Order: sequence, then structure tokens, then C-alpha cells
Amino acid sequence: MRGAIAITGLRTFLGRGLAERLAARRPAPNVVGVDLHRPQGFATASRFHRADLTDPTADARLAEVFERERVEVVVHAAFRQDPDPNVENDHELETIGTLHVMHACAAAKVRRLVVVSSTMLYGPWPDNPNFLTEAHPLRGHPAAHNVENRREAETLLASWARGHPDTEVTVLRNCWILGPSYEDHVVRYLARPVVPTLMGYDPLLQFVHEDDALRVLETAAREPHPGIYNVVGKGVVPLSTLLRLAGKTRLSLPAQLLYRLRNVPSQGQTGDRPDGFYDYFRYLWTADGQRGWTAFGEPHYTTREAWIAFVASRRMRRYR
Repeated sequence: MRGAIAITGLRTFLGRGLAERLAARRPAPNVVGVDLHRPQGFATASRFHRADLTDPTADARLAEVFERERVEVVVHAAFRQDPDPNVENDHELETIGTLHVMHACAAAKVRRLVVVSSTMLYGPWPDNPNFLTEAHPLRGHPAAHNVENRREAETLLASWARGHPDTEVTVLRNCWILGPSYEDHVVRYLARPVVPTLMGYDPLLQFVHEDDALRVLETAAREPHPGIYNVVGKGVVPLSTLLRLAGKTRLSLPAQLLYRLRNVPSQGQTGDRPDGFYDYFRYLWTADGQRGWTAFGEPHYTTREAWIAFVASRRMRRYR
């Protein structure tokens, strides 16, 4: 690859992990990191540029960086791992920030744009099929503002892609990521010794191991794979089975009680009502991974193996 690979959201797990994987290759491609601050330990051989995606002039700043660094591929990973109670700022970062990235790619004539997304955008709904394909509509969840931000961003991206056929667009919809290093509000919830669940519901869940998610992202950055892909581990496992495998206690509560009891701390910590989180542990939203497996190879970890790797890593932390 002659041009550079630019990564927005360098301080996210996926952004930094991708940068480290690319820097370890021989020969290593030119990597350009974009974020508010340079992460500690970021490869000195890589170039870093400060940019604030919530700034109204961010698109011009990014276009200048992309042109100066001769960027050929942009990997857009600047999305929240955890919802923030500042809902308006999250929208500026995730939705408007994605618009800035798209405009910059057009101005700098970037050849390929890879966007990190989520299968959560399909939404947890009682009428969902067993496995959601990439063609299924994104229905999101009205009480999960980060999901809605990214759903809006994907809608804008689809329209932009039609008007800019010279830029190949790849969208990677990851399911919930698990592993020894990944951390977010879902991981912290599942790491509890006692896990509150919804009485009468035992949803099928799927995970992708952090190594598989990074491997797919690296492949998409290095090779052209235009289109939309679900990035998921093979297999699904009921929540009750997962908790039993981990030796965790399941605390079943009625939905009305669980939502009411946790309303105040939930909105104070995430900006969302509790149903924006707990409905993903209530209704089905598992995704079909065949298209992604065909393009990027089968995952090294199944859903069950990703869960076991996560549980084992958490137990080992007690001895460090």
C-alpha cells in the first residue's frame, strides 16, 4: 500500500489496537493517528495529529491532514465505548463527527473509508428473526442514545456513499466484544458476581473475541472489502448458560421493578433510561455472520469461547 492509513478515535480500544497491529507488520504501513490527545505509548514511528470531531471546522482540519499525509484509507473508530450523560456532546462526536470524516474524505479524495459500527443498531425487538442479516433495517432503540447516534450516522453514510462512488465504504458491525483487555459498560455488567436479569426472559447472546474484532478491522484497513458486514463469533448461548458457566448468581427481577429501581442511577451515569440497556437482555437481536466470515475468514473464537476467555481473564486478575 503506497498511501497512509489514518485512524480516528486512536484512544478507543479498536483504534489503538489497530494502530499497534499495523505498526507490528513488516514492512509496516504508514499510520496516521487522529484524536484529541496522543495516547501514551503510541508508536513513535507513526504520525499523530490532534483533531476535535465536535469542532464545527473539523472537516477542514481532517482534509488538510489527509492530504498532507497522503492518506489512502481512513478507519473511523471515534465512537463512545460507554454512553455519556452529556447526550448532546455524544451526538456531536458520533453523528456530526462522522459527517466531518465523510466530508474530509471527499475533499481529500480518500480511496477507502472503513467505519466501525455495531449489531446493536438492529435493535432488540420481539419480532426480530433468529438471525439478522446485513439487509435487515436498523431499528435501534429510542432509549439508547449512542445506538441512535450511530444509526443516524450509518444512514448518512449510506447516502454519502451513493454520491461518492470513487470512495469504497466498508461498515463493520461488531456484536458485543469480549476478551482479556476490552472494557465497557456491558463488560462491567457481566463481570459482576451477581447479575440482575429480567424475570421470564433468557435471551440468546453472541460475542466476538477482541482478537477476532481486531483481525477483521486490520484486514479491512489493508484490503478492499466494500460493503456491510456483521462481525460476530460463531454460535449463540442463552444468558442463563453463560452465567452458570461463569459461576455467577442470577438475580431475576420483574422488568417493571428492575427498570424503576435503576432509573435514577442509569440516567445519571449514561444519559439513558434503563430499558435502553436491559432490553438487549430481554429481546432477540443476534446477527448472521456468514457474509463476514466469507469475506474475512472464520473467527478463531466462538461465542462460548469468547465468554470463557473473558471469564478466565477476570479470575486471573485476582492473583495479580
